[in-house]
Amino acid sequence: MAKTSKVRTERLEEFMDALASAEPTPGGGASSAVAGALGCAQAQMVAAITAQNPRYEEVHADMRSTWEHLGGLRVRFMGLAERDAQGYAEVARALKMPRGSEAERSERARVLAGALEEACRAPFEMLACAGEALEDLDWLSREGSSLAKSDIICAAALLEAAANGASATVLANTSWMADKDLARRLEALEAHQRELVRLYSAEIGARVERELLS
Repeated sequence: MAKTSKVRTERLEEFMDALASAEPTPGGGASSAVAGALGCAQAQMVAAITAQNPRYEEVHADMRSTWEHLGGLRVRFMGLAERDAQGYAEVARALKMPRGSEAERSERARVLAGALEEACRAPFEMLACAGEALEDLDWLSREGSSLAKSDIICAAALLEAAANGASATVLANTSWMADKDLARRLEALEAHQRELVRLYSAEIGARVERELLS
């Protein structure tokens, strides 16, 4: 568990060193959450630039409100990096439980099922956060400063990357589930949420790219 706190307290370079190591945490879920937090921060930059530009005075108050909302999502993403690592640790602990007797196998299966379902919660919340942030970004792409178009595209790409990584984390957990009906329901929900994020990101990116090329 000591390594998971590095997501929040160490510099980015040190986090990447930890990510590059053979240790299981931080892993893909944590890096996905960090990507989401970076996407929120990038979107906050657009709001901040616009909020101080006199040309956009009519939307200054809304820009500040959007900046605050994205800041809250950024904090949630970083918390989810920790939660994802904790979820993985519980799954790993369940997999190591003894299974020599029928009673031990039954108990291991029970604990593992609960751990796998719980481990899906953080990545599903990442998907929700990404969608919420993209709603803000869509508005920023229409009302924000024309000087921050490239930042909008970067933010959309980071948020979509976070959603893709979160989806992969869900699938990694459902692949271990003995309850295949539950696994299929979770996979269907994951696919739906990821597709919404993909479409939102693609729409924002394509529109802003057209504006840059026009």
